[in-house]
Amino acid sequence: MIENLELLRNLIIRNLKFDPKSKSRIRDVVDVKKIFCLIAFYEVKGFRYAKVGSFLGMNHATVVHHVRTAKDLLRYDPHFKEMYNKIEGIFFMANQEVVISDIESEMNILLIKLKRLRQKRNDYLDKKEKQKLLAEFESDDLITTETLTQNKKPLLWTN
Repeated sequence: MIENLELLRNLIIRNLKFDPKSKSRIRDVVDVKKIFCLIAFYEVKGFRYAKVGSFLGMNHATVVHHVRTAKDLLRYDPHFKEMYNKIEGIFFMANQEVVISDIESEMNILLIKLKRLRQKRNDYLDKKEKQKLLAEFESDDLITTETLTQNKKPLLWTN
């Protein structure tokens, strides 16, 4: 998984000419860090704030701040949005095989869950059907005992 972060970092360095691990606070470098954090947090599966922060050498709270401000910048800053879309598109294309395998594994998991749910449904329906048959049997039993008591025919006992 770290290789995905390395891939993202190298794509940013190659295309935007700034390193997200840099300690500089120049606006372009900070924007690159925000792009890195946003893509790493939302697009790379299995990474949370702490892991992204440790990769970049920053606190998880800083990553939270970068993600929040990056969302705002995407809405209001066309230059930032252009940089983000460029990196995200390249990262997605470079990472497409991983994405496809992730989708396939998710589909397999969902198919297994679907099979289990169908089995549970079938078990439930079988149980309901058995209860219904039992209820019908018991109601048939009640009818026969009622008809016997209604007829009130004396029984002959022989000793």
